[in-house]
Amino acid sequence: MRKTTKFLITTTWIVTSRIYDAYCTFQLTPDLAKEANPLVSIFGFSWIPLLVIISLLTIYAIFVYYLTTFSPKDLLPEESGYSFSETVAYLYLGKKVAWTSILYKFPGNLDRFNHYMGHVLTRNLVFAGFLSTIMWLLINYTSFYKDIHSPALVYTLLIIGCLIIVYSWNKEQFMRYRKVG
Repeated sequence: MRKTTKFLITTTWIVTSRIYDAYCTFQLTPDLAKEANPLVSIFGFSWIPLLVIISLLTIYAIFVYYLTTFSPKDLLPEESGYSFSETVAYLYLGKKVAWTSILYKFPGNLDRFNHYMGHVLTRNLVFAGFLSTIMWLLINYTSFYKDIHSPALVYTLLIIGCLIIVYSWNKEQFMRYRKVG
């Protein structure tokens, strides 16, 4: 698939699934009383701030996806001999450190951060779009799902899915690194 076609399909999906999620949320809970999003349930955001933040994050995701698609940067280390965990840390931080550093450090280089996010954030938003769309279709068009639906179920699936996506991308990059080195 051509880069432009893939970019357009992916960004259209991300935007469409975010709009569908917001639309269905409004239909179910116009006052957001039943909304499980932590921005609402914990921080008490109303519709305007919620939509602004989601829109800004979506725009950022599309921007960094554009960068990785049309102006790619190789994030892999040039030196050989890195382990998987060292490669994971290098992909994100650009230096050889323990992988746990990615949990509390940011890259010193904004360009590296943007390119990393262009790979993992985009994939995670595509997945989140599928998950939320399936959830809303089940809520709106089945009776059995309403009995099992819960924020805990949705967020568990979301977190596990996103972790698998990030792990898979890192593993793919490590295999590429080992092949080259």
